Amino acid sequence: MNLVDIPTQNAQKLEKFFTNGKTKPALMKTDEGFYVVKFSQNADGIKVLINEIICYQIAVMMGVPIPQAALINVEQEVIDADERLQEMEVKPGIHFGSHFLKKAQPSIQQPYLNLAKNTEDIPSIILFDQIIYNNDRTENKGNILFDLKEREIVAIDHSHPFKIGALWNETHLRQIQDEEFCLVRDFHGHNYRVLLKYVNGHNPFNTALQRLSNIDKTKIEECFDIIPEGWELSTAEKNALIEFIWHRIENVESLLVLLHEQCPHWKGGISFGA
Repeated sequence: MNLVDIPTQNAQKLEKFFTNGKTKPALMKTDEGFYVVKFSQNADGIKVLINEIICYQIAVMMGVPIPQAALINVEQEVIDADERLQEMEVKPGIHFGSHFLKKAQPSIQQPYLNLAKNTEDIPSIILFDQIIYNNDRTENKGNILFDLKEREIVAIDHSHPFKIGALWNETHLRQIQDEEFCLVRDFHGHNYRVLLKYVNGHNPFNTALQRLSNIDKTKIEECFDIIPEGWELSTAEKNALIEFIWHRIENVESLLVLLHEQCPHWKGGISFGA
């Protein structure tokens, strides 16, 4: 049973393709609104969709602000009605969608941060990135948004986590797992430089750690129950990814030690009492 709700929605029509990003996401109208959809037939392959759906569930369990995800069913008739989908060689079936934020600014510079109602979520975003080994947010300005309507910082785009993005297999994951723990690459890149101001005071990761302490290995395993059979994730790769994620959660104290060294506004020592 999945603890995180991920509905299935039917695509009605393609609105447009976004020009940024290797995965070439599309804006599609569904029976429940507009979603940014990543297709199985993207340039980096099906693991992009697997990465997205697993990371989404972990994000929700950790309290990370993130748009609602959905499985998007694209029927052949929708493809037949649009030459752009045919040119992209999109196939009918289940794809990954993220609710489209109509009024969102792809920048976390001031004055937007001063307007944000949820700056207390920033430590959760940063710890989440370390858990999923997401090298893609520190510099990429498009991976964290400011929702102008809700006045909230929102984390998006988790297609390339686990250090090596969509290239992982069971061997790669075990090799990374055997490496010495480290933080994500370019930790003081553009986005994090702005965000780290809000990792402040005593025990800034306390709320994130409390939420993380409620995630046991069974909950990680259950994240995989919703993956469609058509995405063809092997049992060996599934088990390797479960072990990889759980290993990082179990060793969160090692990540905290490293975070403490890199967060200049964190006051006092490290408290492991989540």
